[in-house]
Amino acid sequence: IVPGYETGEDTTRYADWIEGCALFTGESVSKSAVRDYLYEENAFQRGNADETVANIWSELARRNHLFTTSYPIVVGENRVDANRAWQDIPGYSFSLMISYAKSNSDWERQWCSDYSIHGQLFEKLSAAAMRGMLFGWDVDTIGWSPENPTLLRSQIGDICQRLEEECGLEIPGAADKDGGIDLVCSYPFRDGRGNHPAFFIQCATGRNWVNKRSVDTQNLWTNWIGYRAPRIITRGFAIPFLLNDDAFRQTQMRVNGLVLDRVRLFRNILPESEWLPSPLKFELLAWLEPRVPALIEEN
Repeated sequence: IVPGYETGEDTTRYADWIEGCALFTGESVSKSAVRDYLYEENAFQRGNADETVANIWSELARRNHLFTTSYPIVVGENRVDANRAWQDIPGYSFSLMISYAKSNSDWERQWCSDYSIHGQLFEKLSAAAMRGMLFGWDVDTIGWSPENPTLLRSQIGDICQRLEEECGLEIPGAADKDGGIDLVCSYPFRDGRGNHPAFFIQCATGRNWVNKRSVDTQNLWTNWIGYRAPRIITRGFAIPFLLNDDAFRQTQMRVNGLVLDRVRLFRNILPESEWLPSPLKFELLAWLEPRVPALIEEN
């Protein structure tokens, strides 16, 4: 499984590639094999290949530290192995493959060009993960797509009712679609006085996720929901990608709210088998099953 990168210096994306090799093939990936590949494909000089492989292993070790026991990869000094079958962790496997597709234009065009399909799957996956993390919270999906064109204006009354807030001065229009928000997570005190803490979360899986970080739609929502204390709501941004420390800081500043990358979606909750609903598990497996062998065969 070889990434089609424009540059050979993106350690994060190469680490995704190594994760995919181990998880989707079920085979060990050695430092020497990666080093030889980089050198033989003329991607690097020998010394640069050594340095790049060392950086990749450092990134994998960082991930192992961040995930602790939930990481499906065993990072050894000279090789990495998967400690679970990809079929047993379809949520993580799906997120990893979406991340891989972002780095390989040819693969993305062939297998992941329909953003509406995997976008909806990721919204459902993010909602399930949030329900696993936020015990006692309400988590509602409101994402818009051509296949799910429910107008937000038909949902806004129910959302206000759940939040125990008055409706705002304006009503969403058809052009507003989902108002840039896919999930509303709120803690329901249910005392009729409102003032519920809430995360308004946008999910992004496409190449334009970087631009979406700075699209703050909170002003729209405070026009649609008559929050007496609007600062109690927090913007959130969920992505299937795993960010290095610098990218995380940059994303945090641009989102100006909660950032949920692959680490945060999968680290702090129980194993997938205990929080991933069976219907969603089967949907994810159905999406993955033709893609995993095709990815292996292609490379």
